[in-house]
Amino acid sequence: MKILIIRLSSLGDIILTQPLCALLHKHYPEAELHYLCKPEYAALVACFGLPINTIEYSKSLSWHLSLLRLRYDLVLDLHGKFNSYLAANLVRAKQKSLYDKKRNLRKAIVSHKTSTAIDSTVSLYCTALKKLGIRDAWDNPALIPTRQRKPKTQGQAPKIACFPGATHYTKRWPIEYWRALIASMPECSFTLLGGGGDKVLAKGICANGTVNCSDQTAKFNLSELVDELQDYDIVLSGDTGPMHMAAALALPQIALFGGTHPRLGFKPLNPKAQILSADLDCQPCSLHGLKACPQGHFKCMQSLSPQILSRQIEELLS
Repeated sequence: MKILIIRLSSLGDIILTQPLCALLHKHYPEAELHYLCKPEYAALVACFGLPINTIEYSKSLSWHLSLLRLRYDLVLDLHGKFNSYLAANLVRAKQKSLYDKKRNLRKAIVSHKTSTAIDSTVSLYCTALKKLGIRDAWDNPALIPTRQRKPKTQGQAPKIACFPGATHYTKRWPIEYWRALIASMPECSFTLLGGGGDKVLAKGICANGTVNCSDQTAKFNLSELVDELQDYDIVLSGDTGPMHMAAALALPQIALFGGTHPRLGFKPLNPKAQILSADLDCQPCSLHGLKACPQGHFKCMQSLSPQILSRQIEELLS
């Protein structure tokens, strides 16, 4: 049996498909699992701890035509957008299944027309399995590092991994808050992580030359980042892909929700996670974040003070 799973991007969304892949392997242990994603995420799928072959997505016409030669017993579209729809329909398969994105419910949550919450996006992905008769309970997403955690040395300062960046402004904790937090906890060692797009933000946070802060943005690829993160005592982030990476590694973490909200189904699935949200009447203002606060005050993030975060860190370290 051959099964194709399609989820082209992004970091957090792909991590949240791991439980579905695990269920497929459980029910079809002899099946050949293939995972179609963008090239930059192939190494991440390799950390699922499952026998999965990755297929790297391309926008080219020749690549799309090559899909016509592929044969599968089952194709699962876990993206639900035009590019994934096209790929799924070019591949020949005995059975195809699309997950339920709950678009209308998410729109209603953002427009504050309902108090209903989505438990997790993983549950939504698994609706594709329910159509196949698979209704098992799923485990939290898990990523498997390629090496062992480095042992801590005696007297070593607590290591805090920080992901200050986010694609959208309303998901970012204010830069001056990062500076204040780091300066207020000289007993901790802070490392700024993220992609190349976070370099300017990291430079601004380290502008005062704080000795307990190191800029390591754009240093690691995704599989290297999985290995690197396991060596930290706490991970700080907004509602972003690295938040889900920390959760899948079962690390102590603090997740800050600004313009979005856990009710939309993106909370970190991790018993060690602390979620900070102001729970304002205007939250959430969007599904994935915005360029600016629609209300002009940005209280959702500004009310999560450095003092609040430092207390949470102290509790996790105690």
